[in-house]
Amino acid sequence: MNDTTNVNDNTMMNFIGLSAVLTGFSANIIAPNVDPVDIKSQYLPFFTQKVTEESNDTGLVTQIFQTFAALKTQKLTDQQIGTQMLLSENGASFVLACRKLIFMWYSGAWPTIIPATDATPATTVSNMISAKSYTTGLAWQVMQSHPMGYSNYRYGYWAEQPAALSAYTGNQGDAV
Repeated sequence: MNDTTNVNDNTMMNFIGLSAVLTGFSANIIAPNVDPVDIKSQYLPFFTQKVTEESNDTGLVTQIFQTFAALKTQKLTDQQIGTQMLLSENGASFVLACRKLIFMWYSGAWPTIIPATDATPATTVSNMISAKSYTTGLAWQVMQSHPMGYSNYRYGYWAEQPAALSAYTGNQGDAV
């Protein structure tokens, strides 16, 4: 699932750009220049495989990346691109794939939607992609925290004020 031999640079750049737009994180956080974890190389083939399997559409991922690339050439803001990517006019499978991409980056897991029945409401369950995906989930950065039993912080970090949220997301703006 970590095989990126058939992935060209353009596909990876569109994946990184789309991921940054949809998550609200800077592309430099999603794919830093020095990237020993390289979670993006695990996520892209996983995303491609799962979306293709679940939608039964071998061209859906390509359509998503092409739509993103076309919107990017229009000089729209990231907010505008994100809004356009999630429009229902794109089709239910398209929008669901984009939403699942967001879920994957934040949680490190892949969601499965179980439809409602007469007896039970609809629900979502998720399966962790890998131990690495769990520890690199963006939710930890939003919480300015770390998973239990795993931390990149030095001993005693809790005695100091945390950095501003913008230091974690890579976006300046109005972040605290």
